Amino acid sequence: MLVLEVRGAENKASINQHGSFQSGEVMGIEVHVKDEATFPGKWAFFSFDNAKVGSLFPAGAACYTCHQAHAAVDTTFVQFYPTLLSIARVKGTLSAAYLKESGGEKK
Repeated sequence: MLVLEVRGAENKASINQHGSFQSGEVMGIEVHVKDEATFPGKWAFFSFDNAKVGSLFPAGAACYTCHQAHAAVDTTFVQFYPTLLSIARVKGTLSAAYLKESGGEKK
């Protein structure tokens, strides 16, 4: 299971006048659950938009096909998380599609 806390972005605050950073506002929570026995594609996405019970994204939602086609490891976008990406490199679990899109394994 992977949990993504979706936050807003801010810029030009305090001493940071040229970059962007996360705001304090949590815009939503998304959970990516792997359960081969329950979900036909092994993985499912849930949205917790300020709710205690998540809403399952429909199986036909575009997020599923995008994750399958472009994710670096087992439908997860570890390429956007440096710590996870370095672990995937060490473990040799980067997908062929990711390696092709990124021009090979980058260090």
